[in-house]
Amino acid sequence: MKKRIQQLFKKSYKTIENDAFLKRIRATIIGEGMLHEGNIYLMDYAIQHMPDDGIVLEIGSYAGLSTNVLLHLLQKHHKKHTFIGCDAWIYEGFNDHTGNIETHIDGKAEVSRKDYVAYIKTAFINAAQLLHPNAKPFTCHMPSDIFFENWNSKNEFTDVFERTFSIQDTISFCYIDGDHSYEQAKKDFENVAAKLKRNGFILLDDSADYLNFGSKNLIEDIKNDHRFTIIDSNPNYLIQKVN
Repeated sequence: MKKRIQQLFKKSYKTIENDAFLKRIRATIIGEGMLHEGNIYLMDYAIQHMPDDGIVLEIGSYAGLSTNVLLHLLQKHHKKHTFIGCDAWIYEGFNDHTGNIETHIDGKAEVSRKDYVAYIKTAFINAAQLLHPNAKPFTCHMPSDIFFENWNSKNEFTDVFERTFSIQDTISFCYIDGDHSYEQAKKDFENVAAKLKRNGFILLDDSADYLNFGSKNLIEDIKNDHRFTIIDSNPNYLIQKVN
């Protein structure tokens, strides 16, 4: 009976065990439930095996949970890669897809979308400053399409900490967690693929087989893309560029 109970509660995906920071961070940063535990395992794998040079890129930051996990793993594995990110910080309501777009957040008419996303962005800044004061990410407030347009034009960026920077290298690992529609996920994937180093990695959020997001449908395309190989699904997919 005990064995049967253990089997019922056994996780169907691999996780990282015995990391005190990772246990504490979910109770520290807004966004609990938005980062699948299996993603952390795949992030850890990618960071350990990615090319020695290049940048780590994050598309979609929200309040900084995934950002600070990635920064922690980079430090844990003594990686010196520059961490860069972008987020549009646009509120997406539960019913927006129906065309019924309200000015307030779901279920709280007195809280405007504008105030809510300002709150989330401030939470991101506060979390990074608290947890990684000496390794803050170079995260920009802009949609991913605009981010890549600026990168391709070799423009200088200004991050949310009012620092200016430029990107001088290509990508070793990218975590794509932006707009999950098929069209935008494909744009993000192709933009990243064009700048991804050989043997570099992409982790595509919400791409698990049982989901119904555009990012899941994109994985079906990637499986037939000779440039990439599937490394793992846990349950979301980690892929590596091989050509």
